[in-house]
Amino acid sequence: MQVKANAIIALTPAADQSAYEGYFVELDGSGNAAVCNAATDIPLGVILDGEPTTGKTSIAVATGFCGTALVKCAATPGTIVKGSYLVLDGTTLGAVKLDPATGARTRVARALEAGAAGALIEAVLIDPIHSAS
Repeated sequence: MQVKANAIIALTPAADQSAYEGYFVELDGSGNAAVCNAATDIPLGVILDGEPTTGKTSIAVATGFCGTALVKCAATPGTIVKGSYLVLDGTTLGAVKLDPATGARTRVARALEAGAAGALIEAVLIDPIHSAS
């Protein structure tokens, strides 16, 4: 039996996420949504609607989400153009940057428009893929 037509779930945020739309999250030890804190994390998904700890944050689950989502560009995202693969940024935690194609990183999305520092851009989520080189 199908439970949901789209992989959007509600989770308690580990901290106030009301200003974190488009940031990627992982589960903390208590099963709460926590903003990713390293470029090599494997996120559960991206925040669609962030809430304070008294509410529930809406998360688009990376594997199973149908459609597109807004993702947050890092402070130094590189030259993101339509079609660019995006990875988690190690400085602007939970945000994304252009895939440098080298080094340890986690690919999480593909841009559907150009992106600049701090912007929310439309992207398609992909199954998070960690690469060590």
